[in-house]
Amino acid sequence: MDQDDGPEILLTNDDGIDAPGIRALYDALSEVGSVTVIAPDRNQSAVGRSLSYGRTATDADDPELTTSMADGLFTSPVPHADHELGYAVRGTPCDCAIVGVNALDPEPDIVVSGCNKGANLGAYVFSRSGTVSAAMEAAFLGTPSIAISMDTLGIERDLEPADFERAGEIAAKLASGAPGTGLFDRVDYLNVNVPRPDVASDGFALTRPTEVYEMDATVEDGGFQLTNRLWQQMANRDIPDPDDTDRHAVLEGEVSISPMRVPYDIVETPEVRTILEKLL
Repeated sequence: MDQDDGPEILLTNDDGIDAPGIRALYDALSEVGSVTVIAPDRNQSAVGRSLSYGRTATDADDPELTTSMADGLFTSPVPHADHELGYAVRGTPCDCAIVGVNALDPEPDIVVSGCNKGANLGAYVFSRSGTVSAAMEAAFLGTPSIAISMDTLGIERDLEPADFERAGEIAAKLASGAPGTGLFDRVDYLNVNVPRPDVASDGFALTRPTEVYEMDATVEDGGFQLTNRLWQQMANRDIPDPDDTDRHAVLEGEVSISPMRVPYDIVETPEVRTILEKLL
């Protein structure tokens, strides 16, 4: 496809600009549109919707991010460096989304965030995941967006861009086709989760984020420890989620697509299902 005929795509993530998942999406999306990458220069996983804006204390690791709010300057620097894929930002995924949506010329038609190394499943994850938060930030700013993540539980080796090939194909279909279908008149963003690369694909499921959640905390040897019981259960493939939920779909080998309105509302209509079936 001629890139001139395709959408303007802003690509970001939370694993950092050198992660294999964003490389895979860049390659796939470049086949269907014009891609600009604005992504964190380092891993920013689980930072949620945090921003560099408003930081007032000097950070020894990031002194450039110190702001002067007390002086009435309601502006925060977001330092960046040129990168072979685009721009490596010393900031959060939401910083990247805001810069990309507001500072690019031409402005993006759609924002894609990912592909995350690890699934982002469940209602609890929406305020925690940097991947989903970047998509949500773009949606708040009025730009359609897609968060895409891949289950990697049980994979011991280092991942390569080729492992994210299926995620790239899905992202390309959605990013190139969805803006012209009316889908984003009905929803604000999509949370997409892809099964592990060694799991045979079995189509996609329109899902809602599961509400099953469990975190544990203990005191051991005078220190606090957190344990994610959900991920323990998911690693064993025995988590008791309802059939229509995102985690159930991924564990059954299906691509999970949750059509959302900001901030966390699931959109379930026959029209949305029909559009996605045509795209995928």
